[in-house]
Amino acid sequence: MKRSAPLRRFIPPSFIVALLWLCLPGEGLARTPPDEPPPSLDSLLRKVVAEADSALRVAAMDDFAAALDDALRQDAAMSRSFDGIPHIGVVASNDKKVRLLTWNLPLATGRHKYYGIVQYRGGGGVRTTVLRDIKETLSAPAESALLEDGRWFGARYYELLQHKAGKQTFYTLLGADFHTGITHRKLLESLTFDEAGMPVFGVPLFDNGRWKAGRVLLEYSATTPFYLHYLAHRKMIVYPRMQLETLHPGHPPVGVPTDVFDGLVFENGRWLLQKEVPLTANDFIKK
Repeated sequence: MKRSAPLRRFIPPSFIVALLWLCLPGEGLARTPPDEPPPSLDSLLRKVVAEADSALRVAAMDDFAAALDDALRQDAAMSRSFDGIPHIGVVASNDKKVRLLTWNLPLATGRHKYYGIVQYRGGGGVRTTVLRDIKETLSAPAESALLEDGRWFGARYYELLQHKAGKQTFYTLLGADFHTGITHRKLLESLTFDEAGMPVFGVPLFDNGRWKAGRVLLEYSATTPFYLHYLAHRKMIVYPRMQLETLHPGHPPVGVPTDVFDGLVFENGRWLLQKEVPLTANDFIKK
């Protein structure tokens, strides 16, 4: 197995994407007095990009998040599209009851601040919840932490799966965390909703035969790609097994994907580990 190229100065892909905000079409509303024209979402994002001071950039992004929250609360049908705004990941469930919007802001420290909003359609209409990324202050182990009341292990989601066990519906999220310039993370996260329509993250759905977890973190070298996806024709989530390698002098070993894939299959309300799944090139072609 070939070693990855030496680490160069890392520029987070999210920062490059952020520069594209300067060309966004205008849309959206923010909280402003009725006698003033509301700023568009793109103008708020332009302010984020224009700010050189890190604290002011965070404040500007907080303003954008508030404006997006306002726009979503006016969308009772959960039908408004935000495809015209790059850098925001939008995933929705097949039953049209759940939609999540997530995005990240690169910080001067090399870390990222994550933002998220959840919409849930229940018996009383649509509930919109703003998420708060608390991973940096999380005291419990990340894999077992049950997060409620808008508390959230921040990530950028790119897939949302839906399964039923008995009368209960479970949602599974696949996401990415840029983490640091040395390592990135992919994660699996369980999502359910309480009787009030509030999101609950981290119900223990993942079972490897030895322990159960509500969240699975897969940390790997930022210089290597990492595949984590659901293969619908296999009804299975697949990802490569990793091995630790010392790629750069002065840094601890990091995870590097191998050619061996493991998988997860949903059975009886749990994701069960399947080791050494035999895959071919055809399995990775979208069907």
